Amino acid sequence: MAPAQEAPPKPQFEVVSIKPAQPMPMGQMRIRMDADAGMLRYTNVSLKDCLRVAYRVRDFQVEGPDWLGNTRFDIEAKLPDGASKDEVPEMLQTMLADRFKLAAHRDTKEHAVYALVVAKGGPKLKTAEISASDKVSAAAKPMDRKMPPVPPGGMPRGVMFMRMNPGSMHLNAPSATLENLAEMLSRFCERPVVDMTGIQGQYDFEMTFAPETMRGIPGPKGGPMQPAVGAGGNGSAMAGGGGDLGTSDATETAGSIYDALQRYGLKLEPKKAPMEVVFVDHIEKVPTEN
Repeated sequence: MAPAQEAPPKPQFEVVSIKPAQPMPMGQMRIRMDADAGMLRYTNVSLKDCLRVAYRVRDFQVEGPDWLGNTRFDIEAKLPDGASKDEVPEMLQTMLADRFKLAAHRDTKEHAVYALVVAKGGPKLKTAEISASDKVSAAAKPMDRKMPPVPPGGMPRGVMFMRMNPGSMHLNAPSATLENLAEMLSRFCERPVVDMTGIQGQYDFEMTFAPETMRGIPGPKGGPMQPAVGAGGNGSAMAGGGGDLGTSDATETAGSIYDALQRYGLKLEPKKAPMEVVFVDHIEKVPTEN
């Protein structure tokens, strides 16, 4: 008889600290999600943010309670010696199961999406002059005085900056891929946006548009901000490599997202596509103590 083989232990953090995130000024949101071979530092993240990293999916591929995208935490965790940041997703799964009693399963379902595709006439993209690994200095950040300050040393050039005006959103995305752009636009569209252009590389985008919806952005008294006039209101959290949302008293003339994309030779097409979804069967709203 062959001896039974034990399953290898799941990767886990050595130490984890989870605290409720401090409230942010009305209309502003800053999310930090950093991980290296030594430490994980997440600031103002929702559990939906953690779930999409843990299961390597996008925001709209996580289904669970509405509060998953609204209740926010500051998380710091120490990785074991010799661990790789590639193991962080599995460690997050272990942490969520241990501290939040997560139970989840994967399945596939038909999902209504917007396909980001090339419009008639071809793409009109501006190739990024600086790679995403370089930094954006405070002087290079074209935002008004009400935007949150740039951290010392600048911010990575993959980060997208957003400024909210009455009824419009201004997006500045230096050195973004089409996949990055599609994921960010998903926060402001009634359907998830999936990149189907087949275009690789990094490009500079700057656009102003009236969002169809505004998901997970805090408003008065910590509640969700009301969407722009005529927009709907689904539930999802802004997340990503990072982001800044600021407000401005200035008024900008804003067309639709479709008009903004047309300038770049791109368009959105409604489609249905099979998509993997992570279904949250159970999760606690309050973690066990540190």
